[in-house]
Amino acid sequence: MKYCKKCIMPTSRPGITLNEDGVCGGCLGFKEKKEEIDWVSRGKELDKILDTFRGKGDYDCLIPVSGGKDSTWQVYTMLQRGMKPLAITIKCQYRTELGQRNLDNLISLGVDHIDFTVNPEIDSKFMLKTFEQNGNPSLVEHLIMWSTIIKTALRYDINLIVWAENSALEYGGSKDDRNKFRMDYDWIKKYGVTNGTVAEDWTDENLTLNDVTSYRLPDESELNEAGIENLFLGMYMEWEPEDIAKKSQTVGFEWAENPVLGLHPFVGVDCDFRVVHHFMKWYKFGLTKLWDNLAIEIREGRMTRKEAVVFLKENTEPIPNKEIESFCTYMKISKDRFFEIAESHRNLDIWKKDTTNNWYLPEFKNEFGFWKEFLK
Repeated sequence: MKYCKKCIMPTSRPGITLNEDGVCGGCLGFKEKKEEIDWVSRGKELDKILDTFRGKGDYDCLIPVSGGKDSTWQVYTMLQRGMKPLAITIKCQYRTELGQRNLDNLISLGVDHIDFTVNPEIDSKFMLKTFEQNGNPSLVEHLIMWSTIIKTALRYDINLIVWAENSALEYGGSKDDRNKFRMDYDWIKKYGVTNGTVAEDWTDENLTLNDVTSYRLPDESELNEAGIENLFLGMYMEWEPEDIAKKSQTVGFEWAENPVLGLHPFVGVDCDFRVVHHFMKWYKFGLTKLWDNLAIEIREGRMTRKEAVVFLKENTEPIPNKEIESFCTYMKISKDRFFEIAESHRNLDIWKKDTTNNWYLPEFKNEFGFWKEFLK
C-alpha cells in the first residue's frame, strides 16, 4: 500500500497504480485533461456525433439518470444540443426525499422517463449473497443497471447511450482506459463495480438463472449488430464534480444541507445504499469517499496535499447508521450481522492491530506521521 505523491490516493483503491515518480493515474488523467485536451475541438466533435443519431427514431438517445448532479447535467446538455432523450432510472431501494425531488426536477427539464423497479424479493436475496461473499453493497445494483439500460436501448431501438464521466479518467485508471471515449464490456468488467463478475456467476440452487434474468447483460455482439454506442460525455466536455454540481444547481438540482458523506453536500444525496457502498471502502481499501473528494480538491488547486492531510488529522466522518439500518431492513438482517459481514471483509494486507488490539493502517502512519480513528 503506497500513497500518491501528488494527492493522497492509496494503491489499495481499485484501478490506482503509481508511475515511476509515484504519481497516480487520477493525477495523470487530470494533467492530461488540463494540458493535452482541446475541449473546444472535443465539443465540436460531440456535435458531429450527435448529428448522426438525431432523428433516427422515437428517441435520439438514452440517458441513465439517478437525479444526481451528473445525470441532471447530462439531460440538460442533451436538450441544449437539440436531442430528444429518453431517461431511465433503476430505482434505488431507499430513494431519499431529496433524491426524489431532484429526479422530479430532472424530468421537468423536458424528458420522457422510465423508473424501473426490480423485484425486491430476488434483489434483496441476491444483494445479501454478494455482500456476504464480496462485501460489495452495490454489486447487484450495478449489475441491474448495466443490463437494464443496455436492454432498454435495444428494445426501444435507440442507438446512443449517453453516460457521464469515464471514471478511469476522473479517478484513476490505465492510460488506455483513460482515453476510452466509448464504454464496452471490458470497461464494465474493470470499472463497473461488479468485481469482474456477471449475473450468471452468482447462480446456484437458491438463486437460479431464471431469478437473475433481469441482471444478465445481452451478448455484446447484439450491441454491435444494432449499432449501439455507449458514449462518455465527460470525454467531450470538462467534467469536474463541483463544477457540474454548481451548473446543475442553476437548473434546479438541490444540494443537501450538510455533506451526507465525504466533503461535499452534493454527493450521495439520492439513495441510502450508495452511502453504505462508500462506507465499505474503509474495510476493503482503507479509504472513504472523503479521500476521493480531497484528491480532487488537490488536483483542482483548491487545497494542497499538506492541507488535505491536516484536514484528515482534524476531522472525523460519522458512521452512516441511518443508511446502514435501511440496508439491513432491505436484506432482513440485524445491524450486528451487518458489522460481522463488514468485518469479515477487512483487508488484512493493509490493516494491522496495534499493541492495544485496535486496527490501524501502518502505511498511512508511515506516510503521514499520525494515526487516529477516522470514522466514529
